Amino acid sequence: MTESGETKVIRTACGIVDGVRCGILAHVKNGVLVKVEPAEFPDPRFRHICARALCSTQFVYHPDRLKYPLKRAGKRGEGKWQRISWDEALDTIAKRLTVIRKKNGPESLAWAIEVMAYIRLASALEATMINPIGFGDAAGPCADEVTFGTQYGHLYTMDIKSPGMCVLWGANQAETRPYYWRRIRDARERGAKLVAIDPRFTSSASKADLYISIRPGTDAALALGMMNVIFEKGLQDKDFIIKHTVGPFLVRGDNGMFLRERDISSLDSDNYVIWDTRTKKPAAHVEEGTLPALDGAYKAGDIKCRPAFQLLVDLAKQYPLETASEITEIPARTIEGFALDYINRKPVASYRSMGLQRTFHGDLSWRAVATLAAVTGNINLDGYNEGYRRFLFDANTMLYGDKFPRPMPLLKAYEAITTGQPYPIKALWLAGHNFINQDPDNNKVLKELVPNLEFIVVADMFMTDSARYADIVLPTCSFFEYLDMLPPLDILSPYVQLQPKIIEPLYESRPDRDIVNEIGLRMGLGDDFPVSAEQYVERLLSSGHPSMEGITLEKLKEGPVEAAPYNFTGFGTASGRLEFYSEHMKEHGQELPLYIEPIESARQPQAKKYPLSYLSTHTKYGNHSLLANIAWLRELNAEPLLEMNPLDAAKRGIADGNIVVAFNDRGSVKLRVKVHQGIRPGVVNINEGWWRHHFTEGSYQELTHATINPAQLAVFDPNSAMYDNLVEVRKID
Repeated sequence: MTESGETKVIRTACGIVDGVRCGILAHVKNGVLVKVEPAEFPDPRFRHICARALCSTQFVYHPDRLKYPLKRAGKRGEGKWQRISWDEALDTIAKRLTVIRKKNGPESLAWAIEVMAYIRLASALEATMINPIGFGDAAGPCADEVTFGTQYGHLYTMDIKSPGMCVLWGANQAETRPYYWRRIRDARERGAKLVAIDPRFTSSASKADLYISIRPGTDAALALGMMNVIFEKGLQDKDFIIKHTVGPFLVRGDNGMFLRERDISSLDSDNYVIWDTRTKKPAAHVEEGTLPALDGAYKAGDIKCRPAFQLLVDLAKQYPLETASEITEIPARTIEGFALDYINRKPVASYRSMGLQRTFHGDLSWRAVATLAAVTGNINLDGYNEGYRRFLFDANTMLYGDKFPRPMPLLKAYEAITTGQPYPIKALWLAGHNFINQDPDNNKVLKELVPNLEFIVVADMFMTDSARYADIVLPTCSFFEYLDMLPPLDILSPYVQLQPKIIEPLYESRPDRDIVNEIGLRMGLGDDFPVSAEQYVERLLSSGHPSMEGITLEKLKEGPVEAAPYNFTGFGTASGRLEFYSEHMKEHGQELPLYIEPIESARQPQAKKYPLSYLSTHTKYGNHSLLANIAWLRELNAEPLLEMNPLDAAKRGIADGNIVVAFNDRGSVKLRVKVHQGIRPGVVNINEGWWRHHFTEGSYQELTHATINPAQLAVFDPNSAMYDNLVEVRKID
């Protein structure tokens, strides 16, 4: 901390959810936050800040901030409120939760949050925790859980040292991940080629050496087509496949499972079996001195089998250049050239971003791209081992105590609320998650979910669309108004940072942790309530995880501290290897990363009525629905727009600037159109995050669906397929 006259400059860190842990210097004068700027790190590469953080003063002192607790005084959504005291609000919540819990069971209480403080409360109550990652970003983690045994498998393909090529698979890093973009920019300056694969010509694509306009949701077909080119020319990395993947493991022809030693011998062994080309016999995969086969067909005992890699080759053969081109609508010569460049410019850094996985079968796209990286040896195990800092504290001890919440995927919560299956959810607490604005099938949420909830609590800084439908609204603090700690975030920041209280809480707002403490006390939940902010941080630091070794609260008060490396000890899969072939997915017919047509595409029957593929992409002007009300950002991005290609606009008599309505059987949204050539014909887009009142009528989330993918449910969470929807658009006279 330094002082200049009456102004104090205090180091903190950006607490925006999904942010990149930027360090911030907060300038405070007479107790008022007057300015923010980027803070230094021991490694200067991590000094950065974005427009969102630079608007912090407008966020903190916004005239629409909630100032005191409110109780609904009219119908839900009517906008009639009564000011109440904190004691009345907390007493009401505690009593209502107690009654509902006693009548319907603890699982009938649910939390949908992006604020981790509430995990302790949900755990102590043994309530339902709606998994936050399932709010739209679950398909990628599902894919990486299958392939790598961790939901963070994208790190293996992304953190490539000195790449000769960087590939953006549905990633617009120049806008949504500025620090990743710095890495990409630096790689380009060293001679790396940049390839952008996207239905939209984004800011990132404008800087690419090769832009590939792809039909939405067909990335798996592109990756398989590239693999077929590579396999036909024998350009795969055989050594990596043999050592680090399940490629040499024999797969039984009768049931599709990996062959084990116990299947062909008297040994009670789970060892996988390979075909040793030296002895021409089956052997355990751990046996030394073998030379495993990657292709061919064999017979071990009475069991016919083939190596997993051979099965992948057979799948790729179904996607010759003509087929891959027909599916993706990418010229065959472009696919072939890209595949050969992918080999010649090795190592390749693959940025698989959310745009790639926000479709119904997005997990297969993520798996296919990871498989392409694996069979070409573009998986950086050394980088993962030495470069990443992961804060893997003991979450059971630190957050859950001796009780656990019941996890539930978001889309399964829709069923629990509306049908009572697998059990009823009767109360919903929202914190940091704008459920009614951001989640799919908005009309279903409003017409079926909200009426079936007996009690809704929203803790937020603003009267969001979700807060408008609450029974009790609680005003919370900005991250400048309470003490917290930010752990490292993969390669974005290896540092542990303290987030001190910079200013006193405004109005009657309170930190979420204080709200948790008060409810815990009122509901008699034990000695773990209250826990102060300092105690919470000290518990995290003393968790015993080696990444936190030697880090104390006092050290953090002096500045950011680099976490100890988290060493790679093998993939977290059952085999300990990268599994492009998955036994677990066999029952769903997805043991390999095949291509499946999106459930709502121009090639599906419903396209006769609704011919346009609808996307709702991210923007640099906000963080989901957070900051959509900030004046400085609105000067740069004044209103929501529907992006449309000139060919589609001309067919409908639409001109740039017209008011249009986009609609399907689920709902509609009315807004202004922006006609330009930077979006593919047959595709329209509305940037996500806008609040309902920003539109002339309706909401962009009225157009999306909440269909559950059972294959993803079997792994983790079914994805909200925000980019797998069909609409029609017409001009409003």
